[in-house]
Amino acid sequence: MKILILIVSLLLSFNVNANGPIEFVVTAAAGGSNDTVTRRLIEKLENNSSLKFVSLNKPGASHHIGYNYTFNNNKPMLIVSTPEITKHEVYSTLDDVYTLGYFSNTLFVSEKSGIRNFKQFVDLSKTREINFGHGGVGTYSYQAMQIVCEKTLKCLEVAYKGGAQGILGIMSGEIDTYAITTYGSKHLFENNKLVPIYNVDFLKDKSWVKLFAKNISQKNKEIILNILQSQDPKFYTDMGFEK
Repeated sequence: MKILILIVSLLLSFNVNANGPIEFVVTAAAGGSNDTVTRRLIEKLENNSSLKFVSLNKPGASHHIGYNYTFNNNKPMLIVSTPEITKHEVYSTLDDVYTLGYFSNTLFVSEKSGIRNFKQFVDLSKTREINFGHGGVGTYSYQAMQIVCEKTLKCLEVAYKGGAQGILGIMSGEIDTYAITTYGSKHLFENNKLVPIYNVDFLKDKSWVKLFAKNISQKNKEIILNILQSQDPKFYTDMGFEK
């Protein structure tokens, strides 16, 4: 009898996982690039299929909290990520569904700073240290900072927990600049309190953004892929991707 109950419980659990919403894991805080892109994708996928999704934010530790959550769970999941994910063991458990596009990083300064281009920014660095925010060692904002500061700038590193806090740091005057990834950041380019002054390009093999899946049926992966492949390129460029 106990064995029968166990079998029924397992079957019910399987059916819940199979027919319930797919978890869309976000490895960054609400309002960040991954969060913005994820919400756009969920809207597009739900409007064009019978699939249902739930967005789950797991920020921290340079995305590794989200990676660990994904690795240690066997529910149907999707996750948007960059090449950083290849350094984590979760990568071996994922299916590569679709390349959303490529990205760069853009330096933003406050409108109040009076700086309107990169030359003025360099000139400022000749008079004092630039307070340069980043999201932690190894992040793309950190790599962008290193690339920019090699251009004879005097830089003082200021670590933040992510791009959203970095932008607040610029607007409050705590830091001079922060290099934000272009994807998911369209609203920043439209913010009249911020000025984009420089674009930092990475090699394309190091700057892709892909959609990965875990424990999702082949049928559902094909549905997702077909929807994403059929979109007008503007859908991706509006999110800050290069295709």
